[in-house]
Amino acid sequence: MESRTRDVGPDVLRGFALWGIIVVNVAYFSTSVNNGVSGETIVSSGDAVAAFLVQALAAGKFYLLFSFVFGYSSHYLLANKRTGRTRWVTRSFGLIALGVAHAALFFMGDILFLYGILGLVLMGFYGRARGVIVGWIGWLYGIFAALLTSLVVLTWAGEKAGLSPGATPIPALEDIVREGTYLESIPARFELWYSVAIVFIPFQGALTLVAFLVGILAARSDFLDVSAMSPKTLRRLLGWGLGLGLPLQLLTAGLWLSNELSGGRTETIALATFFGSFLSAPLLSAGYLGLVAWVLRTRPQITTWLGKMGRMSLTVYLSQSLALSLIFSAWGGRLYQVLPYWAGVVIALAVTSALALLATLWLSRFRQGPMERALTWFSRLFVDK
Repeated sequence: MESRTRDVGPDVLRGFALWGIIVVNVAYFSTSVNNGVSGETIVSSGDAVAAFLVQALAAGKFYLLFSFVFGYSSHYLLANKRTGRTRWVTRSFGLIALGVAHAALFFMGDILFLYGILGLVLMGFYGRARGVIVGWIGWLYGIFAALLTSLVVLTWAGEKAGLSPGATPIPALEDIVREGTYLESIPARFELWYSVAIVFIPFQGALTLVAFLVGILAARSDFLDVSAMSPKTLRRLLGWGLGLGLPLQLLTAGLWLSNELSGGRTETIALATFFGSFLSAPLLSAGYLGLVAWVLRTRPQITTWLGKMGRMSLTVYLSQSLALSLIFSAWGGRLYQVLPYWAGVVIALAVTSALALLATLWLSRFRQGPMERALTWFSRLFVDK
């Protein structure tokens, strides 16, 4: 039984983030299971507009919000000195198992496995001095930025020397999603996930852990208690996020799209714009946080439905993958590579709208979503009664 009133801020932020996550992920269900959206899949002005908006406003930003809230929410469990650490460890292993299942059954771009791994790492930071955590945040971000910059420089040098990336073989999953069966897709999807995990986990893991650590620090001051957030803090979030972060994202998205559609596309520009967008994404994520906080302070009633989604974020996240898999794959609607990219984005938004309604209806009768209830049950298995 909960001993305190549930904080609204984290739930609303989670619900808000789910909208951005699905519009990024849908390309891997609708256009290319391997590459998502690229110049080859942008064939109309509608596709170009959709790709620009998703790249500028969503890619790399909403998963950081989700990660920030994950770190923030760790306080709710780990603050309990009697059962918190046991439940957190068990919960993390539960996320690892769910992540492997999700990657094999529905989506090779799963994030739950990484959350489970980094959830275990996070325990080493919880309770550490603020200066120590801030130092780790700086080192992680700095080393990550240096590595990405080095990769861009090496790519540029290779292209200047006349080298070009080797052809990427199309995985078996591509053909299976188009005309195979669901059972055939499981080993192929797992193989693809396993083959890219060695790159994906360190790449996305660095900023994910940074967001976790920022969340830990924010929880110490109840940062997401928007009623207590100072106007100065709110102005800073909006100013840095929308005043600097948004223009940077619009710039990098424009350069990325121009390069993708160019007859002289270069890998150097592709990587530089992608990495530039990724490294500056925290600014716009902070702006989104400020925007949500402002709405919560001024019009809290219009965020209720987002809070419902946030309370069922695990269920909604997995349901998004299930729905998109059924809509686009050969064992469902057979729309893979049939519809234009922009239509896939519209479908993703429609799916999330339906899931938002279902979350509201579900929580009118039950306290938790089905996957949240299952994970809570699992996290209590090894707690002494």
